[in-house]
Amino acid sequence: MAKYIKIRKENINIANNTSDILIGDVVAVKQGTNAAFNINAVTLFAADGKYYTLTVTAAAADWTKDLQYALTANPGGVMVVLAPSSTVKVSGLAVG
Repeated sequence: MAKYIKIRKENINIANNTSDILIGDVVAVKQGTNAAFNINAVTLFAADGKYYTLTVTAAAADWTKDLQYALTANPGGVMVVLAPSSTVKVSGLAVG
């Protein structure tokens, strides 16, 4: 897996966000929140125990698949930039 994943600001629609999102040491990706399945969210789990939940309304299945592909496409790579297949943008980010 790549060490970092970058989501470009062009794929983010969060108020006052002017930069890319960079998440490191991702060990797993699942559709839903940390606690439950959800068609509007995808969660990335990091090696340090933190998790990052992205709100991608009605497109979580596509985003989950794209994140999984991106992370495994460059094994041993330092960073991968996500190229989402969905036109739905990230509208929320929660860190837990």
